[in-house]
This record gives sequence, C-alpha cells and structure tokens, in this order.
Amino acid sequence: MRSANLESSPIRILLVEDNADDALLLERHLKRNGLTIEIARVETSEEMQNALDGPASPDLILADYNLPTFSGPAALQLLKRWGLDLPFIMLSGAVSEEIAVSSMRAGAHDYVTKQNLSRLVPAIERELQDASTRRNRIAAERALRESEARFHSLIEAMPMGLLIADEAGHITYANRAAERLLGYVDNGFLSDSISLAAVCPALGEAHTALINNSFLTAPFESVCMHLDGGSVEALIGIVVLNSEAPSAERRFAVFIADLTLQKKSEEVLRRTEKLAIVGRLAASIAHEINNPLEAIYNCLYLLSQTNLPEDATSYLALAQRELERVTQITVQTLRYYRSSTSRANTDVHELIATVLSLLEPRLRHLNIKVVRRFRADPLVFAHDGEIRQVLVNLIGNAIDAVPEGGCIMLRTSTARDWKHGQQGIAITVADNGVGVDPAARHRVFEPFFSTKGDTGTGLGLWVSHEIAMKHRGNIRLRSRQGESGGSSGTVFRFFLPLGENSQTEIAEPATATSQ
Repeated sequence: MRSANLESSPIRILLVEDNADDALLLERHLKRNGLTIEIARVETSEEMQNALDGPASPDLILADYNLPTFSGPAALQLLKRWGLDLPFIMLSGAVSEEIAVSSMRAGAHDYVTKQNLSRLVPAIERELQDASTRRNRIAAERALRESEARFHSLIEAMPMGLLIADEAGHITYANRAAERLLGYVDNGFLSDSISLAAVCPALGEAHTALINNSFLTAPFESVCMHLDGGSVEALIGIVVLNSEAPSAERRFAVFIADLTLQKKSEEVLRRTEKLAIVGRLAASIAHEINNPLEAIYNCLYLLSQTNLPEDATSYLALAQRELERVTQITVQTLRYYRSSTSRANTDVHELIATVLSLLEPRLRHLNIKVVRRFRADPLVFAHDGEIRQVLVNLIGNAIDAVPEGGCIMLRTSTARDWKHGQQGIAITVADNGVGVDPAARHRVFEPFFSTKGDTGTGLGLWVSHEIAMKHRGNIRLRSRQGESGGSSGTVFRFFLPLGENSQTEIAEPATATSQ
C-alpha cells in the first residue's frame, strides 16, 4: 500500500533513457498503476548534472543500463559523487543475473527488466518509503548530535564544577570549571586516573555511602584538594545518574561550587561587626572619660586663680596643657565613631599642625626631625575630624617606623586624579624608616593586619583607607627596604579631592619649614 505522502504530491522522476518511445511507454505504465508523476528525461552526463543541480531535486532515478553515450552504472557513479541519497533503480532489457548483482553491489537499490514492469511500481513505492525513513533517521541523528553538542557546550561553559565518576570512584569526565577550580587546566585531569577520594576525602565517603544505600545525599560543605597542595572550600553534591543500571555500569555526577568568595565575604562581615563593636566601645569609653575630665579641668582652673609659688604655677600650666591633649584625644575618638554629618571647608595645613602638636612629645622624645614642604592652597571640602584621623594614623606610623634621630617629611601639592578627572591636594608622608616587607605591602590596608606585632591593632590604615574612599580620594604606598647598606623608607600619598563646594583656587605657594 502506498503511503499518504506519495499520494499527496507528484513523484519527480529523473529518467536516464535515450529512447523516447520507451520513456513514453514507461510513463503510461506508471500513471496507469495510480502513480502521480513528473518525468524529466536525460541522455548524457551533462544533462543529468544539470537536472541534479536544478531548483527541484528529483525524488527517484530510473536509469537504462545501456545508452549510446551514457550508461546506468555511470549515472550511479555520478549520483554518488554528488552525495545525494536518492532511490536508484536500474532498468534494462534481458540481462544476466551477474550484471544485476554487480549493479546492486555498486549501490543501485533495485534492478527491474523492461519485460517485467509489474515489479516497478512496488519497487518505487518501497524505495521512496525507505528513502523517507533514512532521511528521518539521519535528521534525528543530526538533531541528537546537535543537542549533545549544545549540552556539552553548556556543561563546559557553566561556572560550577562537574565531575562524572564510575562505580569505583574513578573520575571519567571533568568540565573546565572543575579543572580550573582544582588546578588541572594545563595538567590533564583524566590522564592520572584521579579518584573522588583524592579530590576530596569527604566526597569519597559520600560516594561510598551512596553506593551502599542509593539514597540521595544532601549537599555538604567540605574542602577539596588543589593540585598545588592548597585547599578549596566548596559546596558539594553527588547523585546517581543511572540508578536502574547494573552496579558495574552506574555513573555518579558530582557538582562542586566554589565557596572561596562567599567565605571571604563572611570573614569581611565578621570583621566589620568586630569594628562596629570596637567603635561603640571606644565611643562609650570616650564619653565616660569626658565627665571626670571636665571636673578636673574646672578644679585646675580654680586652682590657677589662687596665689601659688612660681614652680607650682608652671606645673599647673603643664597639667592644663596635657589635660587639653587628653580632651582632644577623647573628642577625636568620639568623632571616629560618630563622624560629622556635614562637610566644611577645611584647612589641611592647620590639621597637620594640630596633629603635630598632638604628637609633639613623641617626636621630641625620639629626636625626630619633621620637614614641612607645603605647595598647595590648603582648603578642601571635607570632614575635618576624619582627615585629622588619617593624618594621625599616617604620621603616627611614620614615627613608629623611623629610628631615633630619624626624619619625616610632610609635603602638600596640587594633584589630579586622572582616572576620575578630579582636582585635589596630595598630602605625602615620607620617612626614612625600615620600610615595609614586600609580602605585607598588599595587605597593609586590610582590617586587623599589623606589622607591629602585639603593639598594633591593625585598624589605623584600614580606617584611613575607608575615610579616603568616603571622600572619593585614595591612599597609595611606596616602600623600600635597604639592602647591603642601601637607603630604605616608606612614602604614603593621600590624595584628597577639592570637592564640589570648595571655594578655593589652586595655587603654588612655596614654603618649607622644619621642626
């Protein structure tokens, strides 16, 4: 029985035949047997090529075995060169069985003699149906390959690591994310027959447990081993891909999500919480100290109004100065936790002077020379207390770094942040101290990181960096450690933009004083 698609449209037949009468008889026979057909007759190789190259490709080729200048076998070879999968039926008069077999071996789908055309119609229907089945199968195989390629590309591109392992726990596949995560990108993940237990001991245990009970295990956090000997914190899940298969054929999928950034974020959050606690404690202590300080200040004031010996008066004046310093420190501590809500035009040179006044006893005790070179208009639009805090931290660190009798240079100059197009002032604090170790230079702005051992809190430079960022500025570090008697020292450059409300014009006054 003919299929529905054969009845719905004409069958395009390419007939390789030199006899027009035979072609007419063949056409009548096919139509008389119920086929709707369109026949194109060719006699030469060139005509056949033009027909195959035409806008409407034939559905079927019927070819006479012998032609004066062409032949059925030659037409069959031409069809093969074109790479078309078309039903090809050889036609001929009386022919030996040997020739028929050789034609079939050459690729013809059937062989029909002109004396027995009753076999032709069933052969055409069968071959058209087979060709349709082959096309559908090829299309399905192509679609499957494309789907597999898309799936493989997706697996390779996804950021989560994927491992496939066999029943014994040996890894048979790893995507690029897994290889990057574990350090095998350039070293061949599968070549060494690595096991799940070698990647992560806890994963090997989960794999064994899954084999024994076949229950789905919940994702768990663990540590994977990196190729260089390090460790990677990860969230791991493992499932059976084909639980219905025999145990020897089962495959296991392992998903690995890198938790490194998450763990770092959690650590930063913990440090931020610690800083908040430290800030609240510092503010509370400073507030409580203020009350007795005021009482002491009033008592000293009343005492100064009495008649005292000259030595007692000098001691009293010294006590009042030191008490003012303590009061200033408590106020700065409160400002550290409760920064002012509004900015104002702030004189940077005046802030430097107050900081040096605050640190003057330490400078005098260590015989440290301070050289000032101010070459910029000092006004910026900023929180004065916060900028003072930065200067205290930078100059205080310089004092800690230089040896007794050392030197600290303070410079101000006009500057420009070319990255953001901002005009501003650069405040430079340079010392001739021991310098910062290269391994520590990229960490000096981290909270709780200190190069001073037990004497440092690790908060000063972190707070300074945060204040600079808040003012849309930055702090840069350059340092050198002397080798073989060479010079050493550290330079901090604090860039502070002028701000939108600054009323100053950048000038270049040149002054230099030393203390």
